Amino acid sequence: MKKSKLLSLVMLRWPGMVLALTLLCALPLAGTAAQSLIDLDTRADGSRVLNMVIHDKARAVSAFKFIDIEGNYLSLENFRGKTVALHFWATWCIPCRDELPTVDALQNQLGGKNFTFVPLSVDRDGADLVRRYYADHGIEHLPVYVDEGMNAAQAMLVNGIPYTIIINREGLEIARILGDRNWTAPDAIALMRRLIE
Repeated sequence: MKKSKLLSLVMLRWPGMVLALTLLCALPLAGTAAQSLIDLDTRADGSRVLNMVIHDKARAVSAFKFIDIEGNYLSLENFRGKTVALHFWATWCIPCRDELPTVDALQNQLGGKNFTFVPLSVDRDGADLVRRYYADHGIEHLPVYVDEGMNAAQAMLVNGIPYTIIINREGLEIARILGDRNWTAPDAIALMRRLIE
């Protein structure tokens, strides 16, 4: 009789024990993922490759829409399954102008089924201005996307440009980068390659 009571007690508590064990096992993994990204972003001498602000836990991304060259409204759902570098910039922003050719080169090198830059121009004059800018400056591998009314920038709490937000394949934000970077530096390419593997 005592054996059956003990068995009943274990069976009743089993789902709770499984849930607790699952949560306990998941905790170190969250920290490990963030630490792995920090390790990727840190050179042997302690300096940082992209100097990312890396989140301890992946964060949900606010919903927003942006437009493409043809006036279609898109969202990040259109890129689900890819690692996304959501990149806010403008044609009038000098650091953005300096950085954009390296963004274009990295998109050419790594862009595809597993990764893409989503360059959101915050220019008020729309897609035609961005298209002309690309043509005048030899930007050949980036799509034209415009953050109309800066809705995406506001939703994502962007407080300056250039500003890049790294979003994982599940559509969760894992890191932020404020300011311009050289995306074609060998260690930056290696970091991004590892990130999208």
